[in-house]
Order: sequence, then C-alpha cells, then structure tokens
Amino acid sequence: MSTSPAPRKPYLLAAAVLAGPLAGVVWHLADTVGLPRSEAADYLAQVAADRQGYALGTVFYMAFVGSYIPSGLAMMRALRDRAPLAGTISGLLLALAGVLGLIVSGMRPVVLGLAPEGGAVAEAAAAYERYQDSAWFGGVMLPMLASVVIGLVVQIAVILRTGVLPRWTAPLLLAGFVLSSGEFSSAVTVLGVLVQLAGTVPLAAKLLAEPEPEPEAGSVALA
Repeated sequence: MSTSPAPRKPYLLAAAVLAGPLAGVVWHLADTVGLPRSEAADYLAQVAADRQGYALGTVFYMAFVGSYIPSGLAMMRALRDRAPLAGTISGLLLALAGVLGLIVSGMRPVVLGLAPEGGAVAEAAAAYERYQDSAWFGGVMLPMLASVVIGLVVQIAVILRTGVLPRWTAPLLLAGFVLSSGEFSSAVTVLGVLVQLAGTVPLAAKLLAEPEPEPEAGSVALA
C-alpha cells in the first residue's frame, strides 16, 4: 500500500521559464555598459564609470543566461509526446547553452576588478584582451553560441511542424532572440527581451495546463 503523494504540476519550472526574460529586462535596464562591443580600454572605462550598475546587472545577466537550462527542460517536457527526439535535441542544446553561459558570465566579476579607477589602464586592457583572445574563451563562447542558435532553430521548427505551442510563438522567439542580441540600441534590446517573454508565456502555460497525474495503483488516500 503506497501513501506517497502524487507528483505536482511543475510550478517552479514554469516560473523559472518566465523569470529568465524578466531578469534579462532588469539586466539591460540596470547595466548601462552592455556587452563588450567596443575596444577593451573603452569597455573597461565604461565599467569603471558605472560599477554598481554593472555589478547589479551581472546578477541578472547570470539569471538570464542560466534560464536557458529550465527552458530546455521545459521544451523536453512539452514535446515528450508529440516530438520526443526533436524536443530532446532542442532541450539539451538550450540547457547546454545555459551552462556555458553561466561559465562565461563568471568573467564579469573579474572584469569589474580589472576596470581601473586611476592609472594602469593599458595593463588592464591588455589583460582583458589576452582573456578574449585565449583558446579557453573561444572554446566556451563558440559552443555556447552554436548551442543556443541550433537549439532555437530546432525549437522553432518543431513548434511550426507540430503546433504543440501556438505557431505565432515561433516568430516571436526568433525576433526576440535577434533583437536582444546586443547588436542594437538599449531600447531595442529591451524590446527584444520583452518579445522573447511574450513568446515564452505559452510554454509556461502549457506546463501548468498539464492534467494532474493519476494516483498510483494501490495507493490509498488517508482520511
């Protein structure tokens, strides 16, 4: 006779899926520096000019990139009946991108320490450039980018093919990813993350719409 409770709906997983894009919005609003798109000396000077914003943004950036892990797990769960292979491929790639993104984000506190307040600008910039040119950096960054791009493409393709989520979520996910890439202005980037959030809501809703699991055979409810 089993009295173990039945598994509950994945509330935490659904919340984590939605929390990622929300963290991305806060990151871009708090961090005025953005992604390193300028020369090392200029980038470090921008970090030094807004240390508090950069530090706060780092926390939310890690939450944002790390959210690819629960998003990947959610896709695997949502597609387990309709397209299990595609769901597994997409889910594992997105989760891998999240893990690698967290590794890359570990450099941000180091950048905060490198950002000079007075002299030694050239030395700090040279150290940062050596990091970016290192094989270690490329060995993590490139697989991260490849994982998220391929995982997203598979996710969009399977949504369009199966309709497991509303098909209008596919263009939202694609547009949100492109607009939030950091290649555009801050306003466009924030808009892109909000578009991503809109495309993610149906996935969280599908998780919460799952029927309650049936009690195991032989289980007895205790009065």
